[in-house]
Amino acid sequence: MRMKRILSVSLAAAALAACAPNPSTPPAAKAPAPTAAPPPAAPPPEAPDAFRKSPPPPGSEVVFVPPRIEEAKLANGIRVLVVERHELPIVAVNVTTVRGADQAGPGVGAFAGAMLTQGTKTRGALQFSDALGKLGARFSSGVNFDGGGVQGQSLAPRFGEMLTLLGDAYMNPAFAPAEIERERSRRITHLAEMNDRPASLLTIAQSMTLYPEGHPYSAPLLGTEAALKKITAGALAKFHAAVFRPELTTVAIAGNITKADAVKEVERVFGAWKGPAGAPPVPAKAESPAEPPALAAGAPRVVIVDRPGLTQSTVTVTLPGVPRATKDYDALLVMNTLLGGQFSSRLNLNLREKHAYTYGARSGFDMRHGPGPFSAGGAVVREHTGPAVREILAEIDRMRKEPVTLEELEDAKANLIRQLPARFETAGATASTIAALAVYDLPLDEFATRPARIQRITPADVQRVAQKYLVPEQLRVVLVGDVGAVGAQLTALELGPVTVQKAPGVTAGQPAAGKPATPLMLGHPPMPTRLVPPPATPATKP
Repeated sequence: MRMKRILSVSLAAAALAACAPNPSTPPAAKAPAPTAAPPPAAPPPEAPDAFRKSPPPPGSEVVFVPPRIEEAKLANGIRVLVVERHELPIVAVNVTTVRGADQAGPGVGAFAGAMLTQGTKTRGALQFSDALGKLGARFSSGVNFDGGGVQGQSLAPRFGEMLTLLGDAYMNPAFAPAEIERERSRRITHLAEMNDRPASLLTIAQSMTLYPEGHPYSAPLLGTEAALKKITAGALAKFHAAVFRPELTTVAIAGNITKADAVKEVERVFGAWKGPAGAPPVPAKAESPAEPPALAAGAPRVVIVDRPGLTQSTVTVTLPGVPRATKDYDALLVMNTLLGGQFSSRLNLNLREKHAYTYGARSGFDMRHGPGPFSAGGAVVREHTGPAVREILAEIDRMRKEPVTLEELEDAKANLIRQLPARFETAGATASTIAALAVYDLPLDEFATRPARIQRITPADVQRVAQKYLVPEQLRVVLVGDVGAVGAQLTALELGPVTVQKAPGVTAGQPAAGKPATPLMLGHPPMPTRLVPPPATPATKP
């Protein structure tokens, strides 16, 4: 037993010895570990706003390519304008007359335009609305000073059904008594609401100042409360019969439809329509004289609509402008862009950026069939009303006396040309744009040729039209503000006679924010309750 244990121990020791490394054999050398590459050196830290030093490069210049406008005419005189756009299954239409509210008394034309979609001779107002709603169509109606009618947009397969309904509204409005009273009430309520808006009161006062009583532009498009209360179904029907005639109608269509199909649908809906006998009404005189017409003798140079307590004054420097048909349209477009038609205009850089009198100042010509108003101004800080008016007049005078720089001119031209694609951005915008070509009797290539015409305008052209149309003797200052706070500022400018009108709802003689009215102001009765219409218009001016 003992011998077995000794033997087992000996065998185990021998086994362990066999497994031990041979001391005479050196161990294999280990391969050296690879040396790691040093990390790249970190770039030097940049200032947080270093990227502002290098503005991103501009994208490639977008070349304006106007759409192709195709034309047809029905036997009864209706004109059809078509732009094919097959990107989306949508068709838009604008059925418009080329005469407007300047053919009737205050408020009548705009009232009739709103009533077109308030029921026809075969469909009540709700029935008409429900029928278009079932088609998923968008629709509206309206008449401005120069034209108007009905507009709509639907999916292409439903276009024929939509045109049937819109054609019924355009040709056969019912002027139902109940609907007239509802619309009358809505408009009178809107008048009362708008009396609290200085911008609306300014437009009213501007029209009254520039145009004599009885002129189509002396009263706002919406009319007056007194005029609205007198409008009858007979007056609306008379206006419709005179202005909505086949030979005065243009159907502008844009979208996923061919010219042949568009003309076929217009023929189906309007082909049998016959207008009344006699010649249609003519538009206002198209061309203005060499200088704006003189205002009445003794007319005030400054008109203040008194609204006590206002912290801002809403100001315009204004005169009768020019009609859309003027031969100087392109030069006036460029000149006004430089003066106050863009953010970098002279007026805005002066009143906003340099003096901080306003959040924004602008200018513009409201070109209609006749000479609508020119306006330059904005809402300014009450305490700086006088200085702001002085700066507006100074910028107008500078535009007349100093040629614009080439850099300014090129910037204005580029701005105007780059705006053109937006006029054709959607099917609805396209239909409205081409309808306006008919309203203002413009050629179908108006937008195709406009970029080249604008590029030809020179600094001398800009100065010439500024001198011709911005006549200092014709300029009037009209504003809505607190006469107690701004009256002395305006009389200090020594511009001429100053007239004060009390805004609706303000009692004559009421003190302005605790300040006595300046004795240099002339007292006048309260301002008539007049109002501008809602901003929607039946067609975009070209």
